[in-house]
Amino acid sequence: MKIKDDLEQQGPIRVAVVGAGLMGTGLVAQLLKIKGMEPVLWASRNADGLQQKLEDLGLAYDAFVDAKTIDAAKAARSRGEIALTTENRLAWEWAAVDVIVDCTGNTEAGAEINEYGLENGKHIVSLNVECDVLLGPYFLKKAREKGLCYTGTAGDEPGSIMELYEFADFLGFDIVCAGKGKNNPLRTDATPEELAEEAAKKGISPRMLTSFVDGTNTMIELNAVSNATGLVPDVFGCHGIEADIHGLKREARQKEDGGRFSKKGVVEFVHGIAPGVFVAVKTDDEVIRREMPYLSMGEGPSYILYRPYHLTNIETPMTIAKAVLYQEPTIAPTKGYIAHTVAIAKRAIKKGETLGGIGSDAVYGKITEAAHCYGEGLVPVGLITEGAVAKRDIAAGHLLTFADVVLDEETKLVEMFRCEHEDFYSLPN
Repeated sequence: MKIKDDLEQQGPIRVAVVGAGLMGTGLVAQLLKIKGMEPVLWASRNADGLQQKLEDLGLAYDAFVDAKTIDAAKAARSRGEIALTTENRLAWEWAAVDVIVDCTGNTEAGAEINEYGLENGKHIVSLNVECDVLLGPYFLKKAREKGLCYTGTAGDEPGSIMELYEFADFLGFDIVCAGKGKNNPLRTDATPEELAEEAAKKGISPRMLTSFVDGTNTMIELNAVSNATGLVPDVFGCHGIEADIHGLKREARQKEDGGRFSKKGVVEFVHGIAPGVFVAVKTDDEVIRREMPYLSMGEGPSYILYRPYHLTNIETPMTIAKAVLYQEPTIAPTKGYIAHTVAIAKRAIKKGETLGGIGSDAVYGKITEAAHCYGEGLVPVGLITEGAVAKRDIAAGHLLTFADVVLDEETKLVEMFRCEHEDFYSLPN
C-alpha cells in the first residue's frame, strides 16, 4: 500500500491532539499503534481528565506533568512520553509538531487552533465540524496560500459521505442526494440535564449527546457536505426521511421520479439506516441502466451507494497521512459557504439571559441555504458561545437574528466571522 510505504519511509509524522474526550482519546490510542506516526503532544483544558485518559490508555508515566512550556514538552518527549498540557498554544508553538488534530468540538477553540496553527506552519485535521461550517472556507484558502493542508477527517460522517460522493462523481453519475443515517430519535427540545445519565453511559458529555438528539449535529455534518460539494438542503432543515435501505431507493428520488425531492443535488438525513452514509445517483445511459439490475442495484431510476459504518477517529490517521505526505484533504469546503446551520430557540428566552449554544437547553440548529441565512440576518448556531446574551425576549421556535443577540465580541471566532462575511450583510456592533 503506497501510503503505508511512504509513511514508513518519510515518517514519523509528529501529531498534536487537542481534546481529550471520546474522539481525542480514541485517536491517541490509534496513533500509538501506527508505525510512522508519533503523538508528541496531547492538550486538554482539563488536567484531571488528561490524567484519567492517560491511565485508560495504560501509559504508566511516573508522574503527571502538565507541560506549560516548550522546554517541558521537549523534556517529556526525551523521556519517551507524550507531552501533556493544558496549554493549547504549545500545539502551534512547538516546532516538533507537524500536524494538529482538533478534537475539541468547540467553535471558539477551533478558530484559535486553526488560525494560529496555519500561521505557524502546521497542517490542520479537524474533527471540529462545528467550527468548519463557520470558517472552513477561510481556513482552506489560508492553508493553500501557505502550502499546507486543511481538512476534515475520514471516518466522521461528512468524510465518509465524501468518499462515496467522489466515487460516484468520478464515474459520471448524476448525484441526486448525499446523506447519513441518524442514530437518535429527533427531539428538538432535548436538554443536557435530562440526557446526563444516558450520556454518562455512552462516555460522552451531556451537551454532545444533546446536540445529537436535538438534530444540531446532523445539520452541521450535512452543512459540511454542502460546503464541500455544492449540494443543498431540499427544504429548511431537510425532510428527515423514515426508511430502511430498501425504502430509501424509493424515497431518495426527485418528485418527477416518484420520490421526495423538489431539487436535484441535495443533502438529507434518514431514520433507519444509521450508522450508515449514502449517495443516491442516477444515469441517463441506457447501457448502464440495463446493467444496474444485474449488479443487484435495483431497477432505478435512482440507485443507492451505501456504506453501513463510519469509524470516526479510528480512521483519522489515514487523513493525517494524506494531509502531511501529499497535502490531500479528505473533505474540505471547496465550494465556499453553500449552507449555514442557523440557531432556533428551544424555549422562551428572557432578555439578558446568557445563551448556551450548541448542546444547551436554549437553542438548536437547522440547515438552510446560505442565501436564506444572509437575506434574513439569521445567526449560525456555532456563533452562540457561552458569552452570547439575548437582547430581548425571544419566543420558543423563533429563528434567531443578529437583532436578537449580543455575541461575545472578545472571541477570535466572532471577529473572524465578521471579517469573512462583511460583504454579505452588516452585522450589528
